[in-house]
Amino acid sequence: MKIVQTKRSGLKKVVVASLAWGLLLTGCSESDKKSSATPSYEVETLTESAWLYGSLPENTIAYARVPNLWSGFSAKDDSFKYALGNEHHVATMKQIQKGLYENIISQLEQPIKPLAEFYAKHTTGPLEIAFVSQGGQPVVYAGTSLDYEDDTSFSQAIVALVQGLPNANIMPQDDKTRGIVSFGPGAAVYYSYNTDNQRLTIISGMGASVTSLENAAASIKTNDKHEMLKLEADIDASHQGLFVWSSPKNAMPLLQMGMSPKQLRELKEFGIDQARGLALGYGVSDGKTRLKLLLDMPKVGINRFLPEVSNTINVKSVGTPKWAAVMSLPTSEQAARLVTSLQQVGADKVESWGTINQQAEKELGVSITTLLDSFGPEVVFFNDQVGTFAAVSYNPNDIKALLTKAQENFDIEHKVYNKNGQEIHHLSVSLVGKALDVKSNSGSLLGPELMKNYRENYFWTIEGENIIFASVPQLLLERQKRTAEVEVAEWLSSKQGYDANSALLGLTASVDGLSRNSYHYYIEFLMILADITQADIDLMALPTADELGFPEKGAVGLNLRSDKDVLGLEFTFENGGTDLLYGMGSTSSIAVIGILAAVAIPAYQEYALRAEMASGLHAAEGVKLQISQALVNGAKVEDLDNGYDTIQQAHEYENSIIEKIVVTDGVITLFFKNRSLGYGPQTIVYVPMIEGDYISYWDCSGGTVAQKYRPSLCR
Repeated sequence: MKIVQTKRSGLKKVVVASLAWGLLLTGCSESDKKSSATPSYEVETLTESAWLYGSLPENTIAYARVPNLWSGFSAKDDSFKYALGNEHHVATMKQIQKGLYENIISQLEQPIKPLAEFYAKHTTGPLEIAFVSQGGQPVVYAGTSLDYEDDTSFSQAIVALVQGLPNANIMPQDDKTRGIVSFGPGAAVYYSYNTDNQRLTIISGMGASVTSLENAAASIKTNDKHEMLKLEADIDASHQGLFVWSSPKNAMPLLQMGMSPKQLRELKEFGIDQARGLALGYGVSDGKTRLKLLLDMPKVGINRFLPEVSNTINVKSVGTPKWAAVMSLPTSEQAARLVTSLQQVGADKVESWGTINQQAEKELGVSITTLLDSFGPEVVFFNDQVGTFAAVSYNPNDIKALLTKAQENFDIEHKVYNKNGQEIHHLSVSLVGKALDVKSNSGSLLGPELMKNYRENYFWTIEGENIIFASVPQLLLERQKRTAEVEVAEWLSSKQGYDANSALLGLTASVDGLSRNSYHYYIEFLMILADITQADIDLMALPTADELGFPEKGAVGLNLRSDKDVLGLEFTFENGGTDLLYGMGSTSSIAVIGILAAVAIPAYQEYALRAEMASGLHAAEGVKLQISQALVNGAKVEDLDNGYDTIQQAHEYENSIIEKIVVTDGVITLFFKNRSLGYGPQTIVYVPMIEGDYISYWDCSGGTVAQKYRPSLCR
């Protein structure tokens, strides 16, 4: 097939890498194991969920949630729910808490002791902080949950806290649970504690009056429509984990006060003014622990360079997969839109989509549009009980035509074998062919002459709407004999907690005994805490792993996500980030880390840098035009420096990408801000090639920016 020929090296590398991943995962069991029965333990929690997140005003600029000190020991809806939520573990943790209070905190001195006691002993929920714009001024909202059951206990705790703070005084009041703490002129903090729901509210704002702070407190009402909640639930449905969110769109009225029109225009060009939210968090959702970075933004500005992914995976595996990787190819429509976007930002040497297709048709015998529309967009690599396979959906009407074109234009042999009623296709591709016509000096079939005979081989079979690739035909024969019955999409969703529908690139693996190993390490950690706090715990009362009904396998994975509105990077764990350490027994975590380091992050960073460079180089076009016009008008090239005529001073060209543009004797040097490009000043130099009084072309091969980040014209 043509698609295999034109992308043969890439596919071969992926298949080889897939085989390597399979070897790394040999610690996984070959058999499907049944999970243990659900335990009968009643689930108790040590900490409360957050509450302020659900009561944010619409004009909230940013929100942050810091987990409670004991949140990591409290049950949530993941595989450790029964391990942390059973009565024996809760009793153990209460003994450790008691040891901390009696043997450590009680020994502290003022003013640290009241603060430590308030936070470690009486705070039962996470600390939430929100920044809200009111009348053009930021107001800070804070909230948490406490365990004080009466007004007097709370009032005594507040007095003790304030006494330890410099320049702080509680203003006279009649209400023990509500008041103002003054830190001097124009600096006041309003607090209110509700003993019924045990929630503490704190509000502050520079220069705010007592009345305005009380009015702000009254604005805290249930708001289940706030745009932050979509990202918050996606990252941490437990409402207890770490979560940070900001709204560039809501912050724009404040940001533009200190920005020049030029800076404001650049922000809008990047689409920042339309970004609904940027969120980072570590929490539990859909039964797994997740670390996520999400950007909620329409396909405008810089986000328009990434495709809108909508995968449909319908391939099956023999038995439960051990791991699976998903990659989404761009559709022809998405590729055309990307080319148009690059042209709009002035990227050099970017031809129109029509021209690109014409060139491909001429050189390859088939257009890029046909190739992209014939396969994918989703490509799935997976390892099951038979071996490693790659699956890609295809358009049957285009396959025969592509094969014919490939055989007409390249040294390709296509055969079809029929064994046991199964058709297996074999594509043999000459990588070198007639390119090597030189014989060795001895005239023997060695060196280049021998390499002329080397060919790469691909095998595949058709299964419904998918082409199933394998490295050797025996894998395909065994796959047919053993019957593929497990839906990979169902396994990804229900077992791995992996959203493949919007995956631009990602991997997930199943690790034997991950939760069991994590639990045993966790018990060791509890013993360390008990020693430090001198707590008297009943270690033998803690349940065994069998009694807790842990799943036999645990999930670890990563996902680069790009759907209609959200762009994100996600790490998934069965129990927590420490799974990468506890899972070393099967080395699946090594595969995850390796793929992240070697493929996902560098590929995305390089793509982002290329897009940034294309946008940044657009700034040079206006300067080039000014220099060309000056020469035509009779200027001498040695006079063409910053400040000449309409050429601005170097730093006046500064924007979010360009640090400065230096013009010396007509030579333009662009200095870039992004230190990811390399160490030291990163530059691209435009040298005018002058003929008479006009410039024939600009040589931009000079400068320190690495070749891989430059447009093709400047390499």
